[in-house]
Amino acid sequence: MRERKKVQYRGGFSDRYKLQEFNTNIQLTELEKRTRIILINEIKDWISEESFSIGKRSFYENLIKKVYCEFLSASIEEEIQYESDNVFDMYIYTPILENSYGEVLSLVEYIVNYFIQWKGYLRNNGYMFFQHDSHNYSQEINQLFQQEYVGYRFIDGEITPISDEMEVAEIEQSLDIEFQGCRSHIKKALSFLSDREKPDYKNSIKESISAGESICQIITGDTKATLGQALKELEGKGITIHSALKKSFASLYGYTSDEGGIRHAEGLFESNVTFEEAKYMLVSCCAFVNYLIAEYGKIK
Repeated sequence: MRERKKVQYRGGFSDRYKLQEFNTNIQLTELEKRTRIILINEIKDWISEESFSIGKRSFYENLIKKVYCEFLSASIEEEIQYESDNVFDMYIYTPILENSYGEVLSLVEYIVNYFIQWKGYLRNNGYMFFQHDSHNYSQEINQLFQQEYVGYRFIDGEITPISDEMEVAEIEQSLDIEFQGCRSHIKKALSFLSDREKPDYKNSIKESISAGESICQIITGDTKATLGQALKELEGKGITIHSALKKSFASLYGYTSDEGGIRHAEGLFESNVTFEEAKYMLVSCCAFVNYLIAEYGKIK
């Protein structure tokens, strides 16, 4: 007799009427089995679709080979069992189901970026006639994370510990601005924050505030101005910021210049910067950059 499968559908009748309990706590340091299985099913569907695009071996075997060597620490000389019926289970299913949450997120991040690169290859070689070409892989994972209360989102090719959609929107908007120098600071801040092995919150904050400083220098034309100085010069360029708002921005700059040593040379001060502080600064500075660019656009 087959084992009875339990119906589990978040947002369905049982969920809406509290007849079945679903996790509503943000998953940050562990992933539920249900979430892991949904990830597996999503990736398996992608692989099944892409195997028809140019040929199974060129796509599927290359993916398995990279996962096998880069994530399972196997030697490239070892024989990979491509023809095995359970090759997906061995090299993708089992690691996602059993490994630590950090390893799982690293693997998912790699696979998503592999699919994005593959999609680019298809586009560049005229293979854009498949129905699944409309996939937005990182967005689909973000929707899955949101549905499953996973406290991470894909931003600019990296899985980042940010769960609020408004925060994600501010960062993504600032990563799409035309000012390369400012954009570079934001990308670095995001990278320091996103590093699951060695996050560097202090340098993340330094890069975040530098992004705000950069956009002020661009608008004022004063390449040597600090953020505090540039805020005073903006009005002369036609940008009027409410006094309370200007004070809050100046306070952010003051926070990074205090005795904690965030903006000072390494080794002069000890700094106990937390993830929450670094994330707040990144989101706040991105919102600040987006706000100033919008205001600047009105007077150009």
